[in-house]
Amino acid sequence: MARAWHIANGHLATGEKDGGHVVILLRLEEAQVRALSHTQREVLDQLEHAAMPFLERTSTGAAGLVVTPSGRRRFGFILNPDELVLIDDGDVCAIALGRAVEDRARVEGPAGAFCVLLRELLRDHPVRISRMHEDFELMEQRVLEGRERPDRRKMMADSRRMLGLDTFYQGMSDLVAELAEDDSGLVAPADRARLRSLERLLGRLATRLESLQDYSLQVHSLYQESIDVRQNNVMQWLTVVTTIVMPLTFVTGWYGMNFPHMALFDVPWGYAAAIMVCVVIVVVEVAFFWHRGWLSFVEWRHDDGSRSDQRAGRISRRRCRKGGEQRG
Repeated sequence: MARAWHIANGHLATGEKDGGHVVILLRLEEAQVRALSHTQREVLDQLEHAAMPFLERTSTGAAGLVVTPSGRRRFGFILNPDELVLIDDGDVCAIALGRAVEDRARVEGPAGAFCVLLRELLRDHPVRISRMHEDFELMEQRVLEGRERPDRRKMMADSRRMLGLDTFYQGMSDLVAELAEDDSGLVAPADRARLRSLERLLGRLATRLESLQDYSLQVHSLYQESIDVRQNNVMQWLTVVTTIVMPLTFVTGWYGMNFPHMALFDVPWGYAAAIMVCVVIVVVEVAFFWHRGWLSFVEWRHDDGSRSDQRAGRISRRRCRKGGEQRG
């Protein structure tokens, strides 16, 4: 795997040219033996535990760290007017620069090579955000249909991914904006324009992510609302059953006392009369509850579906309004 790159005819190419290079990839122990400034060493000391991308100005250029959204991979960089030093114990930089060479990415200097590297890291992010959006749409559909419970683990995993992406985009936006505004000669004019383009790309991704985070909160709220509706239905059924059984329990308890001379004890039709009284009580109560709509399965489902449809409509309208604001 390549460890050095140079610029040939305005494009990034693998290897050294005339014994020189524009980009060099080092391991951490290799970078630490180089002549580094105090600021550069302080930056590299944070390589193992950094949580988000950042950049620090140095006397000769800039130094910083890039942390992937998952937080599992990170690499450092030292940017000077004539050289970009990448410090990576993994293969993140080598793979990204390899793709940039295959794509014949145009660069003017070390800052342009760094811009190309960052853009390669963002290559699959639009697809990644679209997939998470599809996941939440599927969850919303399952909640509305009520046929099965959505995968809570997947919902939480997507929420964690969005949190990591949000931290990543914030750090990257600050880093790229700092380089795009450079006027010290560290960044060539053409590369500065590419950095501004990258900054706009990060802004669009951050806006899409913000919209997705809002949508995910609405899906979570819809899921919780569906749980509340089911619990309310169960409690309503328990209330109805308890209310129907309570008079019957009173009748059976009253006659269960077995006091002498109780009514209907000594007549042959007493047992049948008690049964008829219980039946009349049940019929009256069932008619009352049916009239109130508490015993209608169809009506309950219709009500739940109406609530869900109204909720889905509100979510869709919010998404449309948000999309219109973004386009505006």
